[in-house]
Amino acid sequence: MAGFFRNFACLLNRHRTLTLALFLGMTLVLSLFTLRSQVDNSLEVWQSADDVHWLQYQEFGRRYEITDPLIVYLPGTDLFVMEDVEEALSAEVNAGAIHAMVVEEGTEKEKGLFFVMPRTDMGPMELDGLLADVEEVLGRFDTSYSLGGVWYLTAMLDSLSAQATQTLFPVVLLILALGVWYFIRDLNNVLLVLACGFLPALQITGVMALVGVRLNMVLLALPPLTMILGIAHAIHLVAKVPDDEHQTSIDLFTLVAPPCLLSGITTTFGFLSLTLSSYLPVRQLGIWGMVASLLALLSAFILMAVFFKAGGRKPVSIAATMAVSLNRFRYGLLTIFLLCTLIACFGLARLSTGSLILDFFNDDDVVRQNYQAIEGAGLGLTPFEVDLASSRLSNVELQKIMANYGEKHPVITHIFYYFESGEVVTTTTATGLQLPRILTLEGMAARPERATFLMKTLASEPTLALAEDLEEYLQKNLGNQPQPYVTGSVPLYTRGQKALFSSLMNSFAFAFLSISVIMGLSLRSLRYGLLAIIPNFLPVFFIIAAMGWLVIPLSVATVTVASIVFGIVVDDSIHFLHRLRSEEVGLDLTRRLQNALDHVGPAIITTTLVAGTGFLGFLASPFIPLRNFGLLISGALALALICDLFLLPVLLLVGKKER
Repeated sequence: MAGFFRNFACLLNRHRTLTLALFLGMTLVLSLFTLRSQVDNSLEVWQSADDVHWLQYQEFGRRYEITDPLIVYLPGTDLFVMEDVEEALSAEVNAGAIHAMVVEEGTEKEKGLFFVMPRTDMGPMELDGLLADVEEVLGRFDTSYSLGGVWYLTAMLDSLSAQATQTLFPVVLLILALGVWYFIRDLNNVLLVLACGFLPALQITGVMALVGVRLNMVLLALPPLTMILGIAHAIHLVAKVPDDEHQTSIDLFTLVAPPCLLSGITTTFGFLSLTLSSYLPVRQLGIWGMVASLLALLSAFILMAVFFKAGGRKPVSIAATMAVSLNRFRYGLLTIFLLCTLIACFGLARLSTGSLILDFFNDDDVVRQNYQAIEGAGLGLTPFEVDLASSRLSNVELQKIMANYGEKHPVITHIFYYFESGEVVTTTTATGLQLPRILTLEGMAARPERATFLMKTLASEPTLALAEDLEEYLQKNLGNQPQPYVTGSVPLYTRGQKALFSSLMNSFAFAFLSISVIMGLSLRSLRYGLLAIIPNFLPVFFIIAAMGWLVIPLSVATVTVASIVFGIVVDDSIHFLHRLRSEEVGLDLTRRLQNALDHVGPAIITTTLVAGTGFLGFLASPFIPLRNFGLLISGALALALICDLFLLPVLLLVGKKER
């Protein structure tokens, strides 16, 4: 293997100009496509094509041509302003329909409502344009307004996450540059490390944009993951100093390249296991995680082989008695890890899954204020759709059943009934804003085709529980039927989140097991492979438990932390075990461990401190999910460092044969 990498490095250096032209040309082309990269957390992203609920919702939407409305609430207006606003919206906004409603007529200041219905063929880009047009029209009138609705919330989430990521990425890169400079102190190698991280992150973003894959809150983890993997590969090289056996830059490259290759392949196979998931977002993370791992590895090999210059100092030093101290206190340290694991179990028991999407925004953010204004006035913004096509109950019976359910759940504010003729009957619960009621359900001759329950916004877990409870209630009172009664974008979102958690956790459990087996086979040691499971698993376990103690829910914004930790901890474990395996067999295990720590410890410490500090830059974000993401990544990297430098050697020492 060393001979192969020596020939590889010599070949690239002989054809340096051609190599760089091809590499930089590919990167430049892909960087142009990054300008087309978009964030999309729309409903389709979180659904599996064969899911029965998704299929029913698609058929339901086609049958009735329904879309979720943008709700415009004017808390203080009058009839003349309402007429002017309605006229302007109808003339200038490209919507499917616009419905106006005046509440509390006859008072000095009425409340106005507009339901702006998008066309059924509108995608995320068209919806963003529709939102901008509505706000432009409303801005011309001297009246305050609040906006709400399902796709409005999704659009604002996409916009803020994309904007915050683009703004903070240069900040993170600057922090990384300062960290690398502090440890390396060589301009050539500092630039090399940053290029090995930044360029493949740019490449994976460009590749995904090229093939039309939009980033979502799961795939947003891939660019920083790619950057960390590339930086880790490079630091493992630049942290090496010449010795008697390895004096030149190519000598050191041939020494570091084999464990980097093994690390890249193992990480790739770990992501490959995610493609076995039945849930689309997890499969996408697996597919593009493999591509990202390979790009980070390929970029590091090319750049390191061509540009690396051997330095004369290690970034940090490992204590000469570290292995001896670990051996002396191995049982005490193991006890500490066991106690920490026990404490972590209590944190894990406190962990909540799902989250209130409004908690992604600060208290003073316009989105949160809009929702508080509208729902505080008594109009729920979370819709549940009910398919009544197969119901044979009279309208009087249906009214009684629906009203009874609304009375038992104060979170429900309104129920709308829709008829084939286009007429709509509105009913208001005791907790809802009193809307004009022109028609009554009892007075209608025809049966309604469908109904919409409006309720106040809850966290995803209670929202899904309410949807399932309503489904059970309707199956019991309207008559059993094979297809669900309850559908709509919100129940689908919450089911998608639940499926994401279970599928991703199960897939990662399989991934950790599979990479440990691969590591064991590659290192020709089943014992090493089995021991690697524990330090690869515990950082993820500890950080998830810490989320429980810190009351940070496991949501779509935080669940991807596992993929970051997964990549970095595997990389460090492989470099450590690969070096330990190559140590002279006749040496005492303690001596071999000390040699391995001296060899790879500085790079492991430097990678963790540089990457961990860089991600602390996300704490400056006004977007709460990014703040949590940065905090959790930094904490998880620190835990991975502790497990690799302390727990893994202790596990090896506990099982050694005394001499």
